Amino acid sequence: MTNNPAVTLRSQAGTKPAHALTAHRPDSKEMFFGKNPSGKIELNASSRQDLMGQLLALANGLQAGEVTLSKNPNENRDRHAVVAEQKQVLATAFHDKTPGGKWATLGAQIGAQISETSDRDGFARRLFIKGDVAEGTHPRIRVRWKNTTALVAASASMNEPIWVRDKYLYPPEFYITANVRIEEREVHQGSGDIMEDAYFNTMEQITVEEDRHWKSLADDSVGIVNSLQVLAGGLTPTSLSAMRNEVDRWGIPPMWMVMATDFWTDIVGNAAVWGNLLDPVSQFEIIQTGYLGTLLGMGIMSDAYRYPQTKVLEQGEIYIVGAAEQHGVYTERGPVVAHPVDSYPEGAPGRGWYFHEVVSFTLANARSVSKGVKA
Repeated sequence: MTNNPAVTLRSQAGTKPAHALTAHRPDSKEMFFGKNPSGKIELNASSRQDLMGQLLALANGLQAGEVTLSKNPNENRDRHAVVAEQKQVLATAFHDKTPGGKWATLGAQIGAQISETSDRDGFARRLFIKGDVAEGTHPRIRVRWKNTTALVAASASMNEPIWVRDKYLYPPEFYITANVRIEEREVHQGSGDIMEDAYFNTMEQITVEEDRHWKSLADDSVGIVNSLQVLAGGLTPTSLSAMRNEVDRWGIPPMWMVMATDFWTDIVGNAAVWGNLLDPVSQFEIIQTGYLGTLLGMGIMSDAYRYPQTKVLEQGEIYIVGAAEQHGVYTERGPVVAHPVDSYPEGAPGRGWYFHEVVSFTLANARSVSKGVKA
C-alpha cells in the first residue's frame, strides 16, 4: 500500500501557457492547429516532413511551459468566466460540512475524471488488457504461454518473477493512493487554479503511478529472455528492426513503440530516412493521448505531450511491446474512490480527499517486451 503524504495545493503566480488551439508556431504568425474541410482540428502542415517537425515543436513548447494541451472540458470557454465559476463551486463545496454533501460530490467528480484519463491516456491500461475480477474472488490470470517467465507487482513497491508452469497466475492486489489538501486561506483568497491543481496532483499520484508500475515490470523483464538493446548511434531503421525482432521472433506481433521525447527528435532530424516509413497523426484529439502515428506497423506512444511532472520515461529509453493479449493484464475494483478528509485536527486548516483504487498488474510474458537505451 502506498502511504502518500498529503499534497497541499497552492496557486502559482506566473504567465499561463497558451492553449495549443490558440498558440502560434515558433517564429510564425500561423497557429499550430486549424480546422480541415470536414471540421476536424488538425496540425497545420504543408507536408509529412513539416508535420513531423510541428509535432516536435509542439512537444518542445509544452516542455518549456509555453503551450498546454489541457483536456479540461472548459478549455474553449472564456477563461475569466471559467475561473469565476470554479471559485464559486469550490467555495460553496468547501464550506459544506454535511456528510455526502457537495465536497464529497466534488471529490467523486475528480476521481471519475482520473479514471477516465487513465483509461484513455495511461500506458499501463493501453498496453495491458483489462481482466475481470468478481467481487468475493481473487484475480486469476489465464496464461497461454508455458515455460516462460511472468512478473507481477507484488505490492505498490515490489515486483516478483514467476516461472509459468500452470494455466493461471494469481497476482496480489494493492492500493494506489493520492492524498490531496486545499488550504482554507486559498479558498478565501479566491485563487482560480485550485481546481486544476487538484486534478493534476491527483492524476500525478494515480495515473502516473499506474504507468510507473508498467515501466517497472518492463524494466525488470530485461535480461530474462530479451537482452537490453544499446543504440549506439541513436534510433535508426536498422536498430529499430533489431529491437522489433526481439519480440517478433517468439511469434508475438510487435504492436507498440513506447519512446521518450528525444527519440522523436532523432526521427525528425533524419526525416529523409524515416519519412517513407512513418505515418504521423495530425488530429488534436489523438495527439492529446500521446499517440503519434505508426512506424513499421507499430503504434507510436510517447509521454512527449504530458506535463513534465507526469512523465514516466527517462530520456534515451524506448520499448517495443507485443499485443496486449500476449503481454499482460491489469485488474481494478471499480473507479477511483474519493473519501473526504480534513486537516484541522492536525493543526493545518484545510480540507481535501483521500483517493484510492485497488489494482493488480501482471506482465505475463517476458518475451513480449524489448527495451533499448541510447549509448
